[in-house]
Amino acid sequence: MSDGGKDDRSVSLTRNPVTRNPQRFVGALLVILQAVALGMFFKTPVFSCVVVLAVVYASLTKTRLVSARLALRIPITLVVMYAIQRTLTPISWVAGERSFLIPDAALIVEYLLVYQVLRFFVRSENDALPSFLPILAIVAVVFIGDVRVDPQGRAGYQVVALLLVVLSIAYFMAGRHFPVTGFPDSGGQLHFSRRFSRRHLVWLAAVGFVCAVVSFASASGLYRYARQIESTMNAFINPSMRRDSVGFSGNGRLGSVARQKGSQGKRVALRVYSDQQPGYLRGKAFGYYQQWQWQRRTKPVRVMPKTLATELPNGNEMTFVLDRFEAGAATEREIPDPSNESADRSPPKAQFDVWPDQSFREVMFTPLGVNQLRAPVDEVSIDAFRIVTADTMPPQTNYVVWRSGQGGVDSIDEPTISNEEWETLLEVPADLEPIVSQIAQRVAGEAVVTGDKIAAIEAYFLKNYEYQFGIDIPHGVDPVVHFLTERPPAHCEYFASGATLMLRSLGVPCRYVTGFVAVEKNHYGDYWVARNRDAHAWAEAYDPERGWVLVEATPASGVPQSTEVATASQMWDAIQAQWDQWVAAVRKQGAGGLLIATFALLVRPLALVGIALVVAIVAIKFYLGRRVMKRTTPVDPQVQAMQSLLNEMDRRWHREGVTREHHETMHQFANRIEQRGGDTELSGAAEWYRKYATIRYGGLISKESIESLREGLAEKARG
Repeated sequence: MSDGGKDDRSVSLTRNPVTRNPQRFVGALLVILQAVALGMFFKTPVFSCVVVLAVVYASLTKTRLVSARLALRIPITLVVMYAIQRTLTPISWVAGERSFLIPDAALIVEYLLVYQVLRFFVRSENDALPSFLPILAIVAVVFIGDVRVDPQGRAGYQVVALLLVVLSIAYFMAGRHFPVTGFPDSGGQLHFSRRFSRRHLVWLAAVGFVCAVVSFASASGLYRYARQIESTMNAFINPSMRRDSVGFSGNGRLGSVARQKGSQGKRVALRVYSDQQPGYLRGKAFGYYQQWQWQRRTKPVRVMPKTLATELPNGNEMTFVLDRFEAGAATEREIPDPSNESADRSPPKAQFDVWPDQSFREVMFTPLGVNQLRAPVDEVSIDAFRIVTADTMPPQTNYVVWRSGQGGVDSIDEPTISNEEWETLLEVPADLEPIVSQIAQRVAGEAVVTGDKIAAIEAYFLKNYEYQFGIDIPHGVDPVVHFLTERPPAHCEYFASGATLMLRSLGVPCRYVTGFVAVEKNHYGDYWVARNRDAHAWAEAYDPERGWVLVEATPASGVPQSTEVATASQMWDAIQAQWDQWVAAVRKQGAGGLLIATFALLVRPLALVGIALVVAIVAIKFYLGRRVMKRTTPVDPQVQAMQSLLNEMDRRWHREGVTREHHETMHQFANRIEQRGGDTELSGAAEWYRKYATIRYGGLISKESIESLREGLAEKARG
């Protein structure tokens, strides 16, 4: 019998801890789903396998390495690591496939997965996982979807989305507190456990099925509007990528260049390293004018890379030879043999290393007469107007272009376009032709030669019009007609449009061009700068005697000019430019690029000045810190009293012609003054100095010892 008088074989109520946590099992499946999807779409097999092995190990063992307090610091640490890695690591190190809309999509997913795996190793009550784990999984799957796939890939992504919905619901259900049910074992002891009831399982299955059906139907329907959604998302995430922005798309609506100029006008758009002033850099060229905007009919032709025999490989960059290109011809071309003296070779005469500071999508800004290009892309396209584009230009990378022909901006370029495209360059809209032709004939007068016609048109606008940023156009009136007839002040787009149409009416082939004018020099970084305010529009006309020539009809006040920029601004921009080059070198060549870029950065005068400035600041700070420490170091009053007595004794003997040197100890000085003779007073002084040394450095300092030294000093004064 027990103390309570009951049979000890009666049922005892005990609660055994649950050895299996269903929430951790479902959470592990969530992580595995994300890892598999990442490996499948972004080609990251090694990383995905490591994640799967880590989460399986954490689920099958009781290893918990991280405390709850330390877990709070994990997100901050991962954010810092992400910022460092996205800056220094080459894109190819992160994933085998590039994302479409967000450049760092794969890297973001990898860090989300790392954080989720780390949560499995955190010690917590009941070994529970955080409730926000499915939210992280949803975000990760959304980023995983930012990649181009074929129809089979789309179906695979839909399956991943459906499994994500089901597992998320199961995760939340597994984390709920269900009623405790008891059951006896063979010995009659009652055990308790939290179990899913049949009702809960049916509810989970029903909700999962409904969500799966809705998700599948929604995903299938969204693919019909993929391009519209893509454009909307692009405009939302990257506001600078406006469809009507200068050099960004296939249309040139009047006013787009003005918006580019007025949008953060001081912001740097391009940095160009070159011995020559870049001047006019072409972004887009347009053939015909219709309904307030310039448009194109030309279709770009792909050009495959051709590595020159005399050029060494440079990272993942490809060289494209454009001087033999003709619109409509085959893309596979033979490069002239350098050993063949009869070959028609046109060596590059000017080199421009262009570093875009903004996202310009596919556009590559090049000078007139470009004949060769090197860029980290697999292929480029070029149209009949020699506008070069690339579909997959990586962000924060540069490209190098070479220009042949005459110096400056007037480069000869033989017309190789088709007859249809050539007719486009002579086309004036039928409703504008009578007015434009009348004005053009009056301006050109008796001019017959193409060069004289161009000069007459330029002079007409420069003498009779004024530049103004912006223009008011009456409702229902074509803006170019209003500009030509009423002569209101306007900006560059109207001068370029008017000159283009007037030259066409005179029989001169002409095209409308938008881009940047780079004439500002950064003397500290030794490069040229084009800012948003340097966006510009101009015309290009074909002169049989000179080739394609630039037509600048905008008054001088509206043409981007070289302006003086504050020294501090130039130095700061030069530092930013050096940082961009350093990061690009590391991304291209890894650790070797890091060393080379660091050395190249340190030997530059600006970097040396910065290093010297940092060293000076550190030295000054160290010196001031030492002084403050000396001033704040506490001094023993008794030691201070003894020092005062010593100073007084030294002064008295100094007046009598006996001076204690700084390098002499007390005993050395005592021996020296004793050797001066048998004077009793000198012997007493020597004894005083020996006594001082014994008290001061023998650890015998006390009020009595200090008083005895003071009495000896007083006797000297009385003597």
